[in-house]
Amino acid sequence: MPVRTRVLLILFVLLFAPFVAGATEVDKGPAGGNGSISGTVKDAAGAVLQGAQAVLKPTALTVASDAQGSFLIRDVKPGTYTVTISYVGFATFVKTVTVTAGQTASLDITLTVNSANQQIEVTATLEGDAAAVNEQRTSENILNVQTDTQIQSLPNANIADAVGRMPGVTLQRNEGEGQYVQIRGTEPRLSNTTIDGVIVPGPDPEVRQVDLDTIPADLVGSVAINKTLSANQDGDAIGGSVDLRIKQATSDKPTLMVEGIDGYTPIANGRKAFQIDSSAGFRFGQNTAQGKRFGLMLGYSYDYNGRAIDDVEPVPDFDGPNGAFTFDNIYLQQYLYDRTRYGFAGSLDYKLNENSDLYVHGLFSNFRDYGEKYAYQLALEDHPSYHTSVRRPNLQIADLAVGGNHVLDHAFFRYQIAAAHSRFGGAAGNPGAAFKVSKSGTVGDDCEYVPGPSQYRPQYTCITPGNPIFDQTQYALDTIDLTFGQATQLNLQASASMGINYHFGSHFSTFEFGGQFRNEHKGQDAYSPEYDSNNGTAMSQYLGTFTNNHFYGGTYHLGPVTEFSKITGDLAQNPGNFTLDEGTTHLQSDAANYNLQERVSAGYIMNTIQLGRFHLQTGLRIEATNTSNTGYLVVNDANGNYVSTTPQYGSGSYINPLPSVQLRYSIDKDSDIRAVYGRGISRPDPYQLVPYITEDQSTTPYTINIGNPAIVAEHANDYDILYERYLPSIGMIQAGYFYKQITKPIYGQQSIIPTTGSPLSQAYAGDLVFQEVNGDHAYVQGVEFAYQQHLNYLPGVLGGARINANFTYTSSRNYNLTGRTDNPALVGQAPFSWNISPAYATKRVLVTVGMSYNSANIYAYQYQSTGPGAVPYGVNGPFGDNYFYPHMQVDSKITYYLGKGFTVMAIGENMNNEPFGFYNGSPQYMVQREYYKPTYSGGIRWNPHHE
Repeated sequence: MPVRTRVLLILFVLLFAPFVAGATEVDKGPAGGNGSISGTVKDAAGAVLQGAQAVLKPTALTVASDAQGSFLIRDVKPGTYTVTISYVGFATFVKTVTVTAGQTASLDITLTVNSANQQIEVTATLEGDAAAVNEQRTSENILNVQTDTQIQSLPNANIADAVGRMPGVTLQRNEGEGQYVQIRGTEPRLSNTTIDGVIVPGPDPEVRQVDLDTIPADLVGSVAINKTLSANQDGDAIGGSVDLRIKQATSDKPTLMVEGIDGYTPIANGRKAFQIDSSAGFRFGQNTAQGKRFGLMLGYSYDYNGRAIDDVEPVPDFDGPNGAFTFDNIYLQQYLYDRTRYGFAGSLDYKLNENSDLYVHGLFSNFRDYGEKYAYQLALEDHPSYHTSVRRPNLQIADLAVGGNHVLDHAFFRYQIAAAHSRFGGAAGNPGAAFKVSKSGTVGDDCEYVPGPSQYRPQYTCITPGNPIFDQTQYALDTIDLTFGQATQLNLQASASMGINYHFGSHFSTFEFGGQFRNEHKGQDAYSPEYDSNNGTAMSQYLGTFTNNHFYGGTYHLGPVTEFSKITGDLAQNPGNFTLDEGTTHLQSDAANYNLQERVSAGYIMNTIQLGRFHLQTGLRIEATNTSNTGYLVVNDANGNYVSTTPQYGSGSYINPLPSVQLRYSIDKDSDIRAVYGRGISRPDPYQLVPYITEDQSTTPYTINIGNPAIVAEHANDYDILYERYLPSIGMIQAGYFYKQITKPIYGQQSIIPTTGSPLSQAYAGDLVFQEVNGDHAYVQGVEFAYQQHLNYLPGVLGGARINANFTYTSSRNYNLTGRTDNPALVGQAPFSWNISPAYATKRVLVTVGMSYNSANIYAYQYQSTGPGAVPYGVNGPFGDNYFYPHMQVDSKITYYLGKGFTVMAIGENMNNEPFGFYNGSPQYMVQREYYKPTYSGGIRWNPHHE
């Protein structure tokens, strides 16, 4: 930690310590004549209840039960008090307690459901919904929670799909599944991902965000999105922070669950899918007031998805003197995937006593995103080409955390050490091969664009069976691309904190301080050679057996395809028929490799006080960041020949104060208003900081790609106001407004290097440069609504109905971007998003339908103010920004309990066959549109303790 950071931290602690010690009375615990009240909250079946609210009267002190269902009210003066335990959906528990000096009064609390009608519902579902609602109710932050039973009530291919059903969240999808989450109109890199509070690195070598499709949805115990942050949490979360919680053993009764699911997708001649999940846990050892001392929970998940994609990618343009609209090229692409994902998770805890524990949590997940692509590129009145490639990405995420919590009569201590690792095998690209038609031939010369049956299915006159463009004898092998190597990241982290309880007059208060150190090392070491074919072997020598007579619903014809192993086999057996292209090889390899080390040192102080109906938390966090990195300058000459590779070095450091204020006002026992201010940070992506330079002199003008070690982190002042009301029948209503004021937003810029005035002018004047840079300022604002309720107050069979719905509207602007005359929306900001999940439950049946919608949003800026089609079309023309199409998907799941612990399931995913794609400027200028078809599955689950 730099000296300047240490001095600042010491100064802040010294400034606050006299206030705590002098202006208030620090409680002395039993030695000062006070006592404590502790308790464990359970339901009638003995399951612990997290998030139960305990209120001590006549004081206004309020605490919440933890993951073990336990709560502790410290520093209570001797006397008689009333403890009220409330838990949404359950009857209120009231108990009179006498506190004796130096002693702890213990309560064992069993809550019963609020209404007899709730007994008809599936018990696990009722408890899962109640747990989510009650944790949100008692949280210091504005929080959204999804429990494992809620996650499992709908089909979620991975944890990203589950998070995408929560308020204010939209998804970046890839290959038919969620990959990255976008929170409150911010792009993925502006949000943080943790596992039990530990930051985990993303496998992708170029970005900071975590590929959430790596982690199975059934591996976690719950998901929490912190939309505001306390000073004791990592500050790099302008959009929000997604915390994945590992399941813990909370009951003295052993738990066991095993399930198997088998599925089918009617696409590309039929594709299979199956899944196996299991978990087991129990508490054992000596009994304590809060249960047995040891708790162990283990989980395992494996799934295979033989996904296929029918994909069309046209290139829109305006052609000729009259500017007639056309598509210059069209790609017909068939993807076949064999996606396997598996993971392990476990937690072990040990209770030293009723108020202290030690723990170990860990998770490992692996995702093999293997597949093949077959693509025909058809050009307007030009020769076609054929491309094939194989995907072999192997993504891994792992973390291990060891720590402890110790609660004393007047203070508490927390500490933790953790390691997190990610790996991306095959990160440098996909091995592939390209085939071309002889330029002396006439194949494809008659291709012309004609409107198709809809604006989303453009046609070429040559796309017909039997046309020479689909004759494999007309194509010859041109190039082969291979790739070897991997990207990795290792995070090492240590943290510790202490809290001191004191009285501000008659008001209970807590002063907390702590620190954290995190060292991150990320890099890529890969080699991506390209070979040119010397003899141009005919495509017919490499043919595979796959055919698809129903490609894209029969709108397009897919020609013959190749088998990539035959192509690489030819390279291995006949190396003399190929020549290594050194220029392309170095551009693809050297510039992609880098090493980056980032160290973050943080310290914080925080004060929490209860002032009647007001609950106020104030804090200040200071984070110091130091980076050092190595990239490479790659130069090719005008003929594309390799010239040189030179190491480039960069470094940087900065300090960021991050204040926060969170105020909660209780209107009554069931409703409150929250008002929050916080400051967040978002550090640049790793590859943005790497000082690499690639110069491609084969283009006019030369094309330069440059890393930017001088790029600085974005910051945001975040403002929130939220009204929330909790309903007695396991429900809640939330309505809120948020505003994020962002400084120095990062975006991609392209420009011509001037002849003077730029550090690059002497070497690269007149070249076209692409670089990530800092902008001026931006904002995003929005409103969120959420409604959840079990409708058990309805008469008769209608009492089994349930609804879970949310709606978010956002708007944004990014100001003063170089080269633009407008102020566009932020990348990733979808104006509208909503989720509606109606459900119906009886004692044996649970039926749930999930409908999710994300409106169109910008994927990448590519605005052009001049050139063909840009005027008068501007940003709405085919050279406008690149957008995701709107996406609305319908999923459903039905479970029926047979008895003896067995439950059968029927599942439908993407039942409306929703397409996915991109467009430029306006929806009619599509550049990609693909279909996945629905997936239908059935399965069985065994949980012997269900009854």
